[in-house]
Amino acid sequence: MILSDVLFSIVAVAFVFFYFIIHMRSKFLSSVGTSIILFSFPVTVCITEGIGGVTYVGNLQIIAIYMVLGIAADDIFVFIDAWKRSAFLSDEVFQGKKTRRMAYAFRSSARAMAITSSTTSVAFFANIFSPLLPIKTFGIFSGVIIPVNFILVILFMPPGVILYEEYIADKFCCCFKCDCFKKKVKKSGINEDEENDRASSTESKEE
Repeated sequence: MILSDVLFSIVAVAFVFFYFIIHMRSKFLSSVGTSIILFSFPVTVCITEGIGGVTYVGNLQIIAIYMVLGIAADDIFVFIDAWKRSAFLSDEVFQGKKTRRMAYAFRSSARAMAITSSTTSVAFFANIFSPLLPIKTFGIFSGVIIPVNFILVILFMPPGVILYEEYIADKFCCCFKCDCFKKKVKKSGINEDEENDRASSTESKEE
């Protein structure tokens, strides 16, 4: 039973990771997003057990794995979509600075994520009033992990995106269809044209 639950959890995490790659087109950002989701579980355990003193772990906590995968992925998609949307705005708005662009994406996405995360967390915290211990602990665990994941997303995704844009994007190519390969081919073509022009000019001078 435990082995099958672990196997299903691994499959769910792998599915989310590959869907991240399809949506964000970046293995680095997909790894950052998946790490944020996985890291939210030990942080939540430290808060609920270390601070709250809730030591009971039931089968319902396993459901939180699949639940958080969906909610956290939704927060990451909201932020990434806000970042991509900012690229279509006029350059005069951001004055060519990625920090201004990131500030716009952060403000527009963090507000939406905060509203959805807070309402979802309050809904789970309502299970505290249940007389059944498994449901009560599930409500506490789920109510804590939602804001924890929100905080981790707004803390680590923005620097992850900036790091990717500055140092990783256009540096590595995964296939011949990616943009960085096209840019390199275009640059190599320009360099070949320049060399041909130089060769022709030198031949004309010699004549």
